[in-house]
Amino acid sequence: MRHDVVLRFVAMILFCFTLTGCIHYEHKSAEGKPWDEVATIRQFDKHLSIDKIDDDTSLYWLARQTEYRLGAGRHKLSVKYAIGTEYSRPIEMTVDLVGGRTYGLYGISSMKWWYYEVRDVDTGRSAKVIEPAVTTTPSESAGQAVQ
Repeated sequence: MRHDVVLRFVAMILFCFTLTGCIHYEHKSAEGKPWDEVATIRQFDKHLSIDKIDDDTSLYWLARQTEYRLGAGRHKLSVKYAIGTEYSRPIEMTVDLVGGRTYGLYGISSMKWWYYEVRDVDTGRSAKVIEPAVTTTPSESAGQAVQ
């Protein structure tokens, strides 16, 4: 009888450790793809949590993910910052990820603001997509005003 109680206690402790361990999230864009077509984002700043990927709302932030696996290509991330037991308003960023590469999710903060970066762990290059600015020459804008 006493032996059963001890075994149940040990089993319960092992079960609790598996629930609190580091887990990963696999986005639908990575499902069933080979490793060289999947990019990994590691969460290096524990205050940050990915809230949405490509407008897919889910409860990613409720679990303790430390890795996010996404299919290679362009993705829109929405990230929140934990402040005590509350989360900030999310900040969105479009990133371009290369398959087989590992990226880090790094936070930058001060007393009044915060931001994040997604950088390649090996090269340090940012994965952020910077859209080119739309510019017009003075002659084009003058021609449009005349018409």
